Amino acid sequence: MSNKKYEQAVIVANGVINDPALTYKRVTDLFDPAVDCIIIGADGGAENALRMNLVPDIVIGDMDSIKAADKEKIRARSNKTGYISTSSYKDKSDAQLAVEYAFDLGIKKIIILGALGGRIDHSIANIFLLASPFLRNIDIRILTDTSEIVIMRKSGAITGDIGATVTLISLSPYTYFIKTEGLKYMLENEKLIFSPVRGISNIFTEKKAYIKIKKGILLVIKQL
Repeated sequence: MSNKKYEQAVIVANGVINDPALTYKRVTDLFDPAVDCIIIGADGGAENALRMNLVPDIVIGDMDSIKAADKEKIRARSNKTGYISTSSYKDKSDAQLAVEYAFDLGIKKIIILGALGGRIDHSIANIFLLASPFLRNIDIRILTDTSEIVIMRKSGAITGDIGATVTLISLSPYTYFIKTEGLKYMLENEKLIFSPVRGISNIFTEKKAYIKIKKGILLVIKQL
């Protein structure tokens, strides 16, 4: 792999991508085409990358799920793909290894594809990965066929189509809301606790909604 400076990363995991063409379009809509982007395959996620016509710059993992045929396809399209093989006796998922690799490169914007579907434990781990303290200052999100998933640690805005659904879940024991604007079900000077969840299926009433929080870690799931 070259020593070029990357500012964006697409990490492709081994989960479900039902519509590769649509997912690829959504990624390109979110990224700046003028900025270099690295494609990282999380082990068997290399197959998902190829389905989107993406050739990984790096494939990382214990190599237990990448197929020999996919390695051949990658080799036929590029002789620059690097492979980082880890021990199968590891306590980190391949997706986490890929995120840490991007973080170590100094990348500030990361999108994870194929993070959900299949094994529920991997899906939950990938969602919770977004809340890792070391990613506090990174723009990182999961993009699926139907949703975009991000973490909010401070007040900010989220965008969406009017009438679209958005779910707000506290990942900390509670999240204290000062105020929300642009959502059908408003929150003001109140808490959402971790469980039971009661922030499901709110609705955008404006194309930009403002969420003002005083304390907490908020999981935002926006339906696309």
